[in-house]
Amino acid sequence: MSTLIIGNSFNDYLVGDLGRFDPLERRIGGNISLRLAWLAEPGDVVVLPQEPDRAFVDYMMGLKGVPADSVTIAVPPAGSFGTDVITSDRLTDDAFRRHLSGLVSTNGVDQVVPYVFDSTIATLCRDWGLAETCPAFPFLAGGGADMLNSKSVFRALSLGVGAPVPEGLVTDSPSRAAAFVGALLADGGSVIVKQDFHQGGHGNEILTSDAATTQIGAISMITLGSDDLGGVEALLRRRWPAYSNDGTAKVVLERYLPNSVPIGAEVEIGERAITVRHTGEMRMTPIFDGVVLPGLEMTTAQCDLFRSAVLALCVAVQAIGYRGLINIDGIIDGGGRVLLTEYNGRLGGTTHLHWLGVSLVGPDYAERAVFVSNNDWKVPSFGAAMDVLESSGLAYDRDKRSGVVITCDHTALSGAVEYCVIGNDHADAHAVEKELKGLL
Repeated sequence: MSTLIIGNSFNDYLVGDLGRFDPLERRIGGNISLRLAWLAEPGDVVVLPQEPDRAFVDYMMGLKGVPADSVTIAVPPAGSFGTDVITSDRLTDDAFRRHLSGLVSTNGVDQVVPYVFDSTIATLCRDWGLAETCPAFPFLAGGGADMLNSKSVFRALSLGVGAPVPEGLVTDSPSRAAAFVGALLADGGSVIVKQDFHQGGHGNEILTSDAATTQIGAISMITLGSDDLGGVEALLRRRWPAYSNDGTAKVVLERYLPNSVPIGAEVEIGERAITVRHTGEMRMTPIFDGVVLPGLEMTTAQCDLFRSAVLALCVAVQAIGYRGLINIDGIIDGGGRVLLTEYNGRLGGTTHLHWLGVSLVGPDYAERAVFVSNNDWKVPSFGAAMDVLESSGLAYDRDKRSGVVITCDHTALSGAVEYCVIGNDHADAHAVEKELKGLL
């Protein structure tokens, strides 16, 4: 039997308003779905928003050790946002739906693994008779994924289980928001405003009275007067349509804690067990740009506190009916406190790295190896990147179980690829990355 993998990242479900999303970033956001092809095995079907470079697919399948033609890649016709992302209108296109149904039958698909399990995926699973093979289908079909990708629900659940979160406010009122922001600015603090539904920090904006504030975890930053409450409220009312997706969602505001270390965990929630796959640090420039697994700056005690908070939250998520992967983010603030900042009940930015770890290093990769990834290595082409990796001796070596893997190809969009350095320890991995950055 086989699996249907659907790369519906950054789609019209996860992003409040795709029309407000920068077109290039939107297209790259869709293309990160190519990472999911690392999860595919012979006989599987992978649905992607854009046609991938065949040379990259051949490289990926070669490293996986499977025939390049053993995995079927399907791309639906353009939709309301072209081929940028897999929106619901693309998946439900009549001709493509028939094509996909044929592949499900021909390939013996018995499992559907989407990036995010939204209502369109639920409908397709019912149509194909696969609802019973999807873990927690009733919960997900009933809109459960809404709860697990909402920053406002995250705060409520975290506070309910006693998990530490930054001081904050969830509101649908610009006036209440202005009072919260004004008080923090007057006290010398800063605020991060978060859209309830978005990905990778693209829906976040920092409000500060100090232009020297370090911008991390947000796509933009605005400097305001520390004693100008009227100006704060005017700005919030002007920005409220974007913050609230035209009034359809609540807005999350939190005290922004500069000089923090962003951290994250990927967790698998099963019927009985809850398993932390890995923890690490997120690289922000200023938004998500890679990871270091395990973290370099996080102490053992801080890691233990983070895992404890993550597990407490996951117990609650399991109790309401979810089964599957969840990614939980947090920070270590300047005073050493560990705080949770959001969750996403879906596949995430390190799901493919888990596959690399298990397959190339071993099930205990989190204890035996260090992964250092970057999402934006500028190169002339994928072929040029591979040539320089091979000639320099930095390409991944199966015998040594170390080296550089190209994990995603964005060269047609932004002239960049994503990579992951697999090393024996932090010194080894970072030394390889330093050499890599000097090659092109």
